[in-house]
Amino acid sequence: MSIWTTRSAVTATVAITSAVSLPAVSLPAAAARPASADVTAAHVTAAHVTATRGKAVNLRLNEKTRRLLADAFWEQYYGEHHPGTRSRVDGPKTVYYGKIRGATPAEDVFWAAGFIGVKGDPVSYQDGPHIWRKRGHHGWKYRGDTGGCVDEIPAALLKVWQLRKVWHLPKCG
Repeated sequence: MSIWTTRSAVTATVAITSAVSLPAVSLPAAAARPASADVTAAHVTAAHVTATRGKAVNLRLNEKTRRLLADAFWEQYYGEHHPGTRSRVDGPKTVYYGKIRGATPAEDVFWAAGFIGVKGDPVSYQDGPHIWRKRGHHGWKYRGDTGGCVDEIPAALLKVWQLRKVWHLPKCG
């Protein structure tokens, strides 16, 4: 009898019902699984991703990502007009960084918003914030200087970051 005491009541009921040949009762998969059954990582991951798809997640910015954002700004915008100034790129600073979860990590969409400029070029510091985006494991794309209009960033991330409140940004329009 000790084997039955370690199992859940639902499992014991299913086992007894099957042994006595009573009509089968349809139970949800989770209820029919023994309490001690191992659940595969793939099953848990799939359920987790499905439950969190589209969720905004705030992330911690590290120096490698900061450098990659500066590289994208330089390579995709500023550097083509001002060759030889990469070492003067200043920032990005005050960066908000996060993602919108996709169905798989390859479908996650990462966003960053912050301020960046080039030392010796005061005009490069005006306006902002600047926006970057990347999908999955692809590289960062510099989206541009917003001039204060951050509506390109998903609303869920703006809410998590409280960006309009922090930077006192007006609604675009």
